[in-house]
Amino acid sequence: MDDYPMIMLAIVAFAAVMIMITMMVENAKKKETDRQKGELSRTDFDADVIHGSNFGKLGIAIDGTRRKFAILQGGNAPKIFDFSQLISVEVFRDGNSITKTNRGGQVAGAAVGAVLLGPAGLLLGGLTGSKRSIETITKLSLMIYVSDFVQPNYEVVFHQHLGSGGTKVSDLTMTMNELNAWHGRMQAILAVNAAGQPSPVSA
Repeated sequence: MDDYPMIMLAIVAFAAVMIMITMMVENAKKKETDRQKGELSRTDFDADVIHGSNFGKLGIAIDGTRRKFAILQGGNAPKIFDFSQLISVEVFRDGNSITKTNRGGQVAGAAVGAVLLGPAGLLLGGLTGSKRSIETITKLSLMIYVSDFVQPNYEVVFHQHLGSGGTKVSDLTMTMNELNAWHGRMQAILAVNAAGQPSPVSA
């Protein structure tokens, strides 16, 4: 029993350190996102929404007024595309495709909302139709395909577990909500394209 106070102190100290690290990481993300948003504004791109590029991963931003979207590449210059250059968008979980929407509006696979946030948890299989739920996730990403012969696809990673095992599904609710939102935005762009609405030409 003499060790109990020391154990509790160690637990509290560990929790405090983890909170501090989390706050530092979030602050660093915010600063980097703000920097990237400022960089975009210098290219006549006014981001309505932005998922910043952090820790070596790609980011994405949308300028609805000018009908453009940008792939953010950290310290490198952003790649800016017209809405009309978006060909398809696909959601991946642990390397497996869950759903894909093509420029014509065709959807392959289950609806993302049902797959990611269904009552049974994250469903395993997606296109295979399996109903077996899983408890952990290693990686969640959004693959964006564009009409570019040099680099036709970009993977925007929303979650990647480092080390062994994976992250509990219950700890990824906010991340999955964010991924769902971005997938919906890219689907909306594809719907604009399918409707034949004109897009401005890139400079």
